[in-house]
Amino acid sequence: MALSFRKSFGNSLFRVNISKSGLGYSTGIKGARINTGPRGTYVTFSAYGLQYRKKIAPSTVSPNPSPQVQLPPIYNGVHTITSADIDNLTDTDSKDFIRELTEKAQKYSLQFWLATAPFLIGLGLLFFNSFSTKTSPVSPAVDKSIVTITSYVGANIRSEPTAKSEVVKAAKVDEVFTLLDSSNGKWLKIQMHDTIGYINKQLAVTGQIHNDRIDETETSISNDYFWIQAALLFIGFIILYIWTGRLDKKRSEMEIYYEMDENIKGVYDKFITHFTELIGSSRTWQYLHASNNSDYKRTGGASQLIRRIPIGGISANRKPIKFFTTNVSIPYIRLRNTELYFLPERLLIKRGNQFAAVFYQHLTISGNITRFIEDESVPHDAVVVGQTWKFLNKKGGPDRRFNNNRQIPICHYSEYTIKSETGVYEIITTSKIGAFDNFSRFLAQIGQLQARIQLK
Repeated sequence: MALSFRKSFGNSLFRVNISKSGLGYSTGIKGARINTGPRGTYVTFSAYGLQYRKKIAPSTVSPNPSPQVQLPPIYNGVHTITSADIDNLTDTDSKDFIRELTEKAQKYSLQFWLATAPFLIGLGLLFFNSFSTKTSPVSPAVDKSIVTITSYVGANIRSEPTAKSEVVKAAKVDEVFTLLDSSNGKWLKIQMHDTIGYINKQLAVTGQIHNDRIDETETSISNDYFWIQAALLFIGFIILYIWTGRLDKKRSEMEIYYEMDENIKGVYDKFITHFTELIGSSRTWQYLHASNNSDYKRTGGASQLIRRIPIGGISANRKPIKFFTTNVSIPYIRLRNTELYFLPERLLIKRGNQFAAVFYQHLTISGNITRFIEDESVPHDAVVVGQTWKFLNKKGGPDRRFNNNRQIPICHYSEYTIKSETGVYEIITTSKIGAFDNFSRFLAQIGQLQARIQLK
């Protein structure tokens, strides 16, 4: 049976820990302590139901203050709403975390290059070298004599070359038959399916048509060992696929675990519950551009023109990279060219395979109710507070010069601006009033705790 021991002594600000693995120490206050020992350095803090424990890699670079990034300027009255370049978004506290995450995300896939790609190439070569095709003629090329009915009233096809013989078929004008014999001075001998008949020469003309040769192509296996080789190829692929998949996971896996007791876990569940309120909004939009409007008479009286698009995707749990391992759900919002992942302690931003992160103490989410002149369909959960006309006259009434003038509803929407000093700048709007209120307040409380303990 293995033996272990642990002893600690000291005061509340500084403690020395002695264990079987070696000597360590911790410093800090209750709820925010840095633990250092032979197995690495970890930061642990807890507040509002959250505990965060993250190994800190040694850094040889002295931390510098996060650069101050100005919001996008206004050109020709148009204000672009977008975050700064992703290289500038990360705050000082997250640089090591982002460096590791970016490195993991940009690793090439051994599973693809060592398993999938060779398998596809091998399968193609196997098929190319194992199958052969053989072409054989079904019918030869022939010149065929035909008879075409020219009489606009048609013609009787008789059983014998006499006008008194039995009528076999009444042919129509332009109907075509196969000519068998034209030696009779008055009658043409023809083929009708399985029947032979005669047509008066005065009611038809003869001609020639060419029938091309008809070939049939057959594909067959020419490699006697095809199925054995195919089976070996599939077995090899499965073995390589599993092996390289494990290698990829070992090379690219990033693990973050959050420790919570039952009481804390119950509080953290509110983190997800508050986010699902956003999912419950009938419509969510992202603002792209805003510009002042002077021609309010043609825009229903709007003082500002907003270009918006529906938000691409919202999920209560999504991983930022394939081999990202954690024990909590990660709320996710997909904007036009940016993805937002809300970790328990910071916002993670993704563009392609590049990442940035901002602790919540450096992030602000301000919300307000905005009046929006809705020229699209009104969401079912929207609050309609008034009506206006698409084209207004000087007194604010309908401009009668426009035949297609119609009333447009004015809705109350919730508008949320997400900002950071590093350059995060996004605006989202929800048709449901207050859909993001509780979640943004929750993040603000986490940020306030982080600011108090000054975790750096």
